Amino acid sequence: MKLTKDKLISRVRISLEKLEYSFFKESITGAQGFFSKKLENGFYLSLGLTIDRCSDDAFCGTFYYSKTVRWSAVWGDIPDESYIRPGHLLSEIERKDYFNTNNKNLYDYWWNGFEDLSIAHFVEIIKLTEVRLLNNNYLKNRIEDSIDVSKLSNYSSEVKTAVVKISSLNSSYSFIPDKEIDRIPMEWFKAAEYTLKKHKGILNKNTVKSLAADAFIQNILDNKI
Repeated sequence: MKLTKDKLISRVRISLEKLEYSFFKESITGAQGFFSKKLENGFYLSLGLTIDRCSDDAFCGTFYYSKTVRWSAVWGDIPDESYIRPGHLLSEIERKDYFNTNNKNLYDYWWNGFEDLSIAHFVEIIKLTEVRLLNNNYLKNRIEDSIDVSKLSNYSSEVKTAVVKISSLNSSYSFIPDKEIDRIPMEWFKAAEYTLKKHKGILNKNTVKSLAADAFIQNILDNKI
């Protein structure tokens, strides 16, 4: 039996929701399962799941810590450490115990999506390592200082403002999708294209989709606090 997106999400969703993550149907970043939450400092912590293409049952998870929820976005001056797998946040002794290995260089561990114990260990490690990631003040300051993070964050803020008045704006649209994606209403894609045009940003179908999804998910998380 092959591990699918739906099976994996159903196996981890309840446990991750207990850690205050919200699940989103999100296909734009390429994650096979996407969870995110807003933090008290105004940042977002996202967790994307990836299914191993060469295995029938293996998966891994990767954190993304930033002022946006654009999982895996680390271009420009965005710190690479914003996008990190939990194994890199464990000590050598912890990796030996949790991963059952003597390979001290094993950081990218893959869990079995069909085994209860493996799922339990995955959730336990997420709970353990997310605290270490969030306590990294050096990384937090680098994210704060990133020009590219600020640009993406400002774009999303403007989309959240523009979407409520999009029907009254006199604008044409060339890069919005033909229909809703991931249950995101069309107004969000229109607001994303409008914002990118306004700032003369990179404008194509992919940038419009990414910005719309970022702002839409942020808006849901913002209203949960």
